[in-house]
Amino acid sequence: MKSLTHLWTTLSTYMTPQSKKNDTGAGMIEYAAIVILVAAIAVAIYQLGLVENISGGIRSSVDDVLEGP
Repeated sequence: MKSLTHLWTTLSTYMTPQSKKNDTGAGMIEYAAIVILVAAIAVAIYQLGLVENISGGIRSSVDDVLEGP
């Protein structure tokens, strides 16, 4: 079984395109875009006045869990 795993690892290393091997992950622009998106969602929640509804729903759910059946 070990030799099969070794063979698979060796073959997949040679068969993987070079572009896949050099993938370094997300860049700074992508992280900034996510931060801006999260900020826009937070602003929308505050502007629509949903903060009280959301916090009330969470509070009610936590109370239901803590009270038990």
